[in-house]
Amino acid sequence: MSIKQKFQTSNFYSLFNFRQEHAVGRSCMLLSSAISSVISWLTAGLFYTSFLMANGIDVVKIGIITFVPYIANCASIFSPSILERFAKRKGILTVSRAAYYTLNILAITVMPRFITDPTAKMTLFVVLIFAANIINALFTSGYQVWQVNFIPEKVRASYFSINTLFTAFIGCGAALVSSMVADALAASSYKDTIIVIFRYIAYAFGLLDVFILAKPKEYPYLRSEAKPRLQDIFVKPIQNKKFALTMLIVFVWNVVISVPSASLNYYLINNVGVSYTFIYVINMFYPLFLLLFLPGWNKLLRRWGWLRTFAYAALLHTPTNLLYSCATAANFHWVIPVVRLTQHLFGVGMNVAYANMVYLNLPPEDQTNYISFHTLVLNGATFLGIMAGTWFVGTYPDLQLQIGGMVFTNHQMLLWVNALGNLLVPIAVLKLLPKLTPDVETAAV
Repeated sequence: MSIKQKFQTSNFYSLFNFRQEHAVGRSCMLLSSAISSVISWLTAGLFYTSFLMANGIDVVKIGIITFVPYIANCASIFSPSILERFAKRKGILTVSRAAYYTLNILAITVMPRFITDPTAKMTLFVVLIFAANIINALFTSGYQVWQVNFIPEKVRASYFSINTLFTAFIGCGAALVSSMVADALAASSYKDTIIVIFRYIAYAFGLLDVFILAKPKEYPYLRSEAKPRLQDIFVKPIQNKKFALTMLIVFVWNVVISVPSASLNYYLINNVGVSYTFIYVINMFYPLFLLLFLPGWNKLLRRWGWLRTFAYAALLHTPTNLLYSCATAANFHWVIPVVRLTQHLFGVGMNVAYANMVYLNLPPEDQTNYISFHTLVLNGATFLGIMAGTWFVGTYPDLQLQIGGMVFTNHQMLLWVNALGNLLVPIAVLKLLPKLTPDVETAAV
């Protein structure tokens, strides 16, 4: 059998090709995920923090800017009322996604070139980010409802596994190359310019993403009632007890893991002194861990199911975040690699299992309401977590606590909240397992 024939009979080809309708949809979803990962690495994380710092934004203002999108995303409550009025949504989704990338990447990048006043600059950052994410919140759930047709339960585990692996390789590869370029120019007058160039590249990728997502076939949307009602986004999900309980887990989980997210990169850059390349080389190991350990985690997924796999993997993150809080300028060369590589190992199982959380108890009808409710829960929780972390850092800027021979700053203490969530949420999932498990649970494949 030739290599081509082997490929055409492989599981990958059955999932991703451009000959079958569902496979075309999955292929476009896969490409979009990879592109979105590249965009995220180029415009978020350390590069985003550096971009804001270069424009005179301090740690507290970075925290404010970081949680603005999550406030805006609460507008997702209006998403069903808008989207359910469209029998065909491809056009409105395409325009809205292009507008989101234009405001969130291009406009934010260009604006500081024309506005020099610090107050006006901060105000426009907030306005542009808020506007971009309002648009995204109103329409992005339409893609999930459209795309769920392409990932029936029987292929979902395989799809998420391959998607996670492919996306990680592409995204981390782009991050590693860009970090090496950024570090090479760190001592030159181009250190801020290269971050801006990365954002222009990301915008080009954003337009490509818009084009790819418009390619799959669009199917009719099932509805139980002819006229959408605003209250349905709350009433229907809350009345569905299993879905509502699943969303409660999602809410608490995202609150606790978001607490340190706004200040962690600032702490690593300013206090610890890590380089872009150091962090992204470690991140680059994640795709390799996926390649090596995903088959083993898939076996555990088939044995344990989605919920147990998530719970056990999340629980194992508890000691890693406690160790992460011990990272300082004196020890980060070994602490951060140990922490992040261990988290890579456990994160393979946790991330694949968590990716199915929104679909776990999703009913077949009125899915726009449920997806939008999930978006609201996710963004509300992330907002509360980031706001709590920002408030803590801003209220206690000089807080220090000595334990043994170590002194912990306010930034490090936020990782303790993360560790506590890694402990309590998985225990709750295991305790509530009978109430969370779908009525008809198909084994992962």
